[in-house]
Amino acid sequence: MKIQTRHKMITAIVPKGKAQKLVEQLVYELGISRVNVNHSRGLGRITPLRQRGIGETTEKEVVTVLIEPERAEEVFDFIFFEADINTPHGGLIYQQPTFASTPFNLPDLPEES
Repeated sequence: MKIQTRHKMITAIVPKGKAQKLVEQLVYELGISRVNVNHSRGLGRITPLRQRGIGETTEKEVVTVLIEPERAEEVFDFIFFEADINTPHGGLIYQQPTFASTPFNLPDLPEES
């Protein structure tokens, strides 16, 4: 198994319901296949104290993309604007280098008839 070290991981935390469309755009418009989605709950840092109830949190979706460093800025900007992270309460995005990753490619299969 070959270990690759030259990748960036982009993580976007977006409101519930935004991840599926974003993943479809990443796959079909940018040709990216290394995308993962997780679910979480959280509370915004700037939510006023008077609006916070005990145990009140909102559902979030966490989209993670593994990408080559050469395309990292392009993909980061794409996610930032397409997921509306540039709007108030739109979410959070960050990127970081990865320590190591391993490629996984599906084999080419013959067409079904």
